[in-house]
Amino acid sequence: MSDKHRNRAIREATRAYCERLLLDILPPIREVAHDLGYAVAVHGSLANDIDLVAVAWVDHARDPDELARAVRGAVSGVVGRCNIMSKQGEKLYGEKPHGRRAYTLMMHPLSYIDLSVIGPVGASA
Repeated sequence: MSDKHRNRAIREATRAYCERLLLDILPPIREVAHDLGYAVAVHGSLANDIDLVAVAWVDHARDPDELARAVRGAVSGVVGRCNIMSKQGEKLYGEKPHGRRAYTLMMHPLSYIDLSVIGPVGASA
């Protein structure tokens, strides 16, 4: 098998894995997000990872860090383990434009979720 065909096979297998995993983890993620005042959407191609966007949806939405921890717990309940990777020293997230926070949740060495959170207006950084 040539490198080109091998790489294509790996990309296709990764996408299939992400799509299947998403079917299992998205319902509990959306449930905990709803409980904390967020809506969650899938964003991206699922080619390498699972990209999710959470947006504060109600006036009483909780802190984005609390949401990230709740998502971690929901995913752990399905796959057995999930950790939030620290981005900047003690912070759990990276800072993005418009106040968006980016969290990386590792499930296994090669599978992870990129969770972008647009928190409530006035959420402390």
